[in-house]
Amino acid sequence: MQVCKQFFGSAVAIGVLSLVALPAFAQLSDTQVDRIVEALRQASKPENSNTGLYSDWQVRASNIPRWSKQCGGREITPAEFQANPGTARSIVTCVVRDVLKRDARAIGNNETIAVQRVAAWWMTGDSNRFGSREIAPYVQRALSAYQTASAAKPARQDSLYGRYMNAGYDAVQRKDQKTARLYFQRALDERPQDQFALQALRNLGTAQGNPNRTPITEKPNR
Repeated sequence: MQVCKQFFGSAVAIGVLSLVALPAFAQLSDTQVDRIVEALRQASKPENSNTGLYSDWQVRASNIPRWSKQCGGREITPAEFQANPGTARSIVTCVVRDVLKRDARAIGNNETIAVQRVAAWWMTGDSNRFGSREIAPYVQRALSAYQTASAAKPARQDSLYGRYMNAGYDAVQRKDQKTARLYFQRALDERPQDQFALQALRNLGTAQGNPNRTPITEKPNR
């Protein structure tokens, strides 16, 4: 999934995620992942709306069809991505999870390193550049936003849709079709006629419930 191209001078922001369970040695909770996604949004959100990029996460148009296909089973257009913040967040979360999964061994249980590596990937396509001087302002903005959210009292989720979809995909990975179907149906109850939830339910009827989604771990600039 390709994401951002945000310049705070002339630095390019780019991004990634998969709705699969993190390895056991990377004990980041769903809440922590949600906070990383929100931190990227706050750090990437442009002051000028005429950037040629999409959503508060500033995603490149070329990434949107591919990411939406791999995360939800259906390609959507940049216009659809822009018009539906909930769908945008779900896709970005999928991308971030892939980055965290790929970098799990380097991250361990360190929240600060997790945020910094994801922010560096989002900005440059290389999570190992989290200490680079050129992207330091962006990485620091993301880290500050994450730390502020972590220190605040938990806020009520504005929608259960994303959590139900995430839980459903996790159940698919465990080959627990019954649980996956339950969560995808709950997501559909939250958003009737939602194409991602409908596609996920359709996927359960084929290939033993495994949608065979390829994790999005490639560099976004390709």
